[in-house]
Amino acid sequence: MTIPLADIAAMVNGSLTGDGRTLIVGVGSLETAREGEITFIDKPELLSVADVSPAAALIAPANAPRGRKPMILTEDPRLAFSKVLEIFAPKRNVYRGVHPRAVVGENVTLSENVSIGAHAYVGDGTTLEAGVIIYPNAYVGDNVTLGAGTIICPQVFVGDRCVLGHRVVVHAGASIGGDGFGYVQEGGKHRKIPQIGVVIIGDDVEIGANSTVDRATLGATKIGRGTKIDDHVHIAHNVVIGEDCLLCGQVGISGSVTVGDRVIMAGQVGVNDHITIGSDIIIGGQAGVFSDLPEPGYYSGYPAKPHNHSLRVLAATQKLPDMAKRLKAVERLLEELQADASKD
Repeated sequence: MTIPLADIAAMVNGSLTGDGRTLIVGVGSLETAREGEITFIDKPELLSVADVSPAAALIAPANAPRGRKPMILTEDPRLAFSKVLEIFAPKRNVYRGVHPRAVVGENVTLSENVSIGAHAYVGDGTTLEAGVIIYPNAYVGDNVTLGAGTIICPQVFVGDRCVLGHRVVVHAGASIGGDGFGYVQEGGKHRKIPQIGVVIIGDDVEIGANSTVDRATLGATKIGRGTKIDDHVHIAHNVVIGEDCLLCGQVGISGSVTVGDRVIMAGQVGVNDHITIGSDIIIGGQAGVFSDLPEPGYYSGYPAKPHNHSLRVLAATQKLPDMAKRLKAVERLLEELQADASKD
């Protein structure tokens, strides 16, 4: 694929400087871009590095000075570059239609342009809307609904009666609608509580590889529109997550948690069960959330507290070895004073 730079500038709503006839054949990073490729910088001070790159053109901040190469100037170079990546991204190679080695149950509704790969399984009564792609070796259970444009990657499990919205992407090895972790004690043994609820996932959600979203005990586990979930994330039964959240790798959310909109959880955050996290909250990596966080802000630490408080606690802990030495010195001095007093 070869695209004139002027056409790319129009696609990303950027301002062009230099020769718009420059032909772009691909994309590359600032360090690895080759001749004919376009790259980007997000800071004007990186222009000197970009100028000596073999790249044919550059996406740069609107306030960047004119460089040696043709440039597309934009308020958000990273966003513009992501759009260029979409243009040059390799197209998915999928089987058109239902592969003869796929298994499709009874009363399945197949809309136009549906793709079901080899050895995939689609259960009875399931509905696949337009443009759904189910890759080989995926499992989609009975009475499931997959919205238009949804993509189910290899080795994915989607349990019975779950509902996925439009343009949902579920990456390899993920499980949607497995049983929640519910047990009750009976005679000193663990008796399983049947998990008869479902999972409902909104439009434009992406779920990373080997992540799990458990079905509810009753009702529904819900993931809101536009939320993005990284690899190796666990979402337990009856959790409700709002819209446009970001859950990074190895986050674990216990049962019956409610999360608001636009919440960011960094890697390895752990959330206790039956608590509420409000909207517009950021939780730093490895934080432990043990109680409600109702107010917007940045939280971190174990247990999670406002970030500035956690920083002060961390700073104080760094002084503990010296404080321990001083305490021992005070104890020795006190012992000496007590000994002297006993002689009097």
